[in-house]
Amino acid sequence: MTSSKAPTKVLAAVSAAAVLSLTACSGGTTVYDFTEPVTEPTQSIGFRVPDELLELSEDYAQDRVYESITVTAVESEDPSQCAVEYQFEYAEGGLDRLLAYVEETAERNSGTMEERIAGLLTGEPESSELSEDYSSAVVPMSCAVSPNDAENTVRVAFSQMIEDEPQTFARAEIAVMQGNELFVHEPETNGWQLDSNGNWIQAE
Repeated sequence: MTSSKAPTKVLAAVSAAAVLSLTACSGGTTVYDFTEPVTEPTQSIGFRVPDELLELSEDYAQDRVYESITVTAVESEDPSQCAVEYQFEYAEGGLDRLLAYVEETAERNSGTMEERIAGLLTGEPESSELSEDYSSAVVPMSCAVSPNDAENTVRVAFSQMIEDEPQTFARAEIAVMQGNELFVHEPETNGWQLDSNGNWIQAE
């Protein structure tokens, strides 16, 4: 997760495929760890950074904000739109680090505290409906017009705190069709990529 103050970094593509299509709905949550494409139909995806990458990137493992982020397609109040619900599982001390950053930068960042937190959690500071404990958020969004629609998306971003600034380590864009079908676009990790044998290596 990035902020306007965080340095811009080039993100290395995890997969050569630009879009991972999930074309029907099912019960339960599919786990996605930025390695193998999701092939089972689902309306809920649990995103995680894989343990192998946590072991290789000790700085991220120590300073990360999240353990997992689950995104589920839900009914929108506006029938012409779609919506998703985020569920956040924080790493030990992750929420405290996030809240401390928001409080410490209040004077140099615009918006209410809730808007600034929503911007970090979902990237949608004005439209997100946050729970009181920041464990979940509902975000209305425009429905995708096709599985390849990369314009009407929301994002998942795994961040770490570096010198008290949030920076993105892994991210993906998510589109939702009217029938609650999820599509994952452009999964990326910062500075890491998979080789042809499925091993994590540092990206050039």
